[in-house]
Amino acid sequence: MAVEDRQFGEWLKGEIEGLVFIERNGFFVDQVTRVAKRLQSDRPAGERFEVLIPWSPVPTAFTAPGRYIYVNRRLLERCPSDEAVAFVVAHEIAHHDLEHLSSVHGPVTKVLTRLGLGALVLSAYRAVQVRLYGPQQECDADRHAMALCLAAGYDGYKCLRFFHVMELFALDYGDVDGVYGLDQDSDEELSRSADFMTRARIWLWQRQRGYLPIQDRAAEVRRFLEAA
Repeated sequence: MAVEDRQFGEWLKGEIEGLVFIERNGFFVDQVTRVAKRLQSDRPAGERFEVLIPWSPVPTAFTAPGRYIYVNRRLLERCPSDEAVAFVVAHEIAHHDLEHLSSVHGPVTKVLTRLGLGALVLSAYRAVQVRLYGPQQECDADRHAMALCLAAGYDGYKCLRFFHVMELFALDYGDVDGVYGLDQDSDEELSRSADFMTRARIWLWQRQRGYLPIQDRAAEVRRFLEAA
């Protein structure tokens, strides 16, 4: 891991700790520690990621250059099992493994640190990442996350329950499109056999949201799991 990445990771951690409460002990800390250890059992100790639990209002998970992964307490409260939590953590690890963060480091980290935009970190950083990653990279991270979970011995179908958790959050906020997309009957946006109109929806969604609907992401990971 590059020195610059570690330095930014420590800076970001300090900014977040100054903004919100970070849970240090209890059930959820034990859970994410247990899951992270199992997912990374084959990695050198110095290359493993640490999961932190911020008490921020938006249920989300994100990572950044450095060694930290952030999983919001509200998100953990809805996850029904270690498998769902494992998928969340593995998805963020996947962004590192697939080098998706290389596009984030230069343009984003330098601006944040130079201007001291700590107050925007929790509200804006994940949104910036979504725009930089795009739906294809998010789905690549989903598939890699499932591969990590399977390698760690987790039940892949139980891991898929994470997407149901995300559906519930989206519907709580009235974000029906975020769950179903432009076509509530379609979960084939990334299918190789998708027709022109379906692919056009991908293009439109990418520019509107920066990611695919939750049900489409879940369908793509399920296809990957069934082929594994």
